[in-house]
Formats: sequence, C-alpha cells, structure tokens
Amino acid sequence: MRTRNMWIAAVAFAATAFGAAACDTTYEFDDVVIGGDDSAKQPRNKSNAQFLRSVYADLIGRTPELYDFTLSLDGTPAFTIPIDESQFLLGALDGVGDPTPMRNIIVAGLVQSDEIDIPSKSEVDDPAQFITDQFRKFLGRDPGEYELRAFLDEWDGDADVNPKTIIRALIASREYQSF
Repeated sequence: MRTRNMWIAAVAFAATAFGAAACDTTYEFDDVVIGGDDSAKQPRNKSNAQFLRSVYADLIGRTPELYDFTLSLDGTPAFTIPIDESQFLLGALDGVGDPTPMRNIIVAGLVQSDEIDIPSKSEVDDPAQFITDQFRKFLGRDPGEYELRAFLDEWDGDADVNPKTIIRALIASREYQSF
C-alpha cells in the first residue's frame, strides 16, 4: 500500500470540492521581457502538465506515479483504488479558473514530503550559498545582487523563513512558472 502522497490527493480533492475556485481576486502584472533588445520575447506560462512534471522532477527527482491505494478494515483489504498522481492533480489544477493557489498547495505538500531532503535552517552554514544554489537549481542562474540581499534580509530578519520558504518562493516566481 502506498500512502506517501495521498495527502496531496486529499488536499487537491478538498480544495476542489470545497471552493478553491471561489477566489475572486485577480492580479495584473506588467509584462516581463526576457533576452536582449533584439531577441526579446514574452515569457509563456507553463501549462499545468508542464508545471507538474517540472516541479516533481526538480523537487523529488521523479515524475508523478500510478499506484494502488488499498483501504483495509480490521487488517483485511476492503477495496483498492488506482491512483494516478498526474491525472488527479491535473484534474484539480485544470478544474479551477486560476491554478496558482492549487500549484502553491501542491508545492507546499511536496516540500513537506519525506521524498525530499531539505535541511533545517540551523543546518545551513552559509545562507548565501544555499540561496545561490537554489537559484541555480530552480531558475538556472545565479541571483542578482539585489535578489540575494532581499532573500538574505528575510532569512536573517524572520525566524519563520527557512530553506523550504526559499524553495517555495522560487517555484512560485513567474520566472519558474514560465518558459
């Protein structure tokens, strides 16, 4: 019986069933241009399927899986339900008007998963190096001077900012969510 990501399925189901789509707040952002003046292009948002594949690969090093979930009563298997992580999560993401909150729930769940080894804040000896490494891993580049300073200021100024917070912030960025 596999249970390691059942909470993701449960959260996705609950958010879909109980009104994640009820959010009526939208935000408008200025256009972002990538590249030089002669090769500038507008970033395109990753589809939900692209996002799901990339976040699974980047965080836990695998793709969403298909497995059987067996419910047992008094130690006897009562019934088995096939779970397709990709289909289930994509259904939840595609079932809401703005998938951003649902993407954030999935990422929050994955960083809490026992499939990923993220150090605690006290285990990070060099926060600047940790942040730089995460920029390289998730965005494929070093942080700019301002970005590094902003992340370090938050790291030093807020006890609740930790390695998981850094990772979630980078994955939530428009840069990660676009290509």
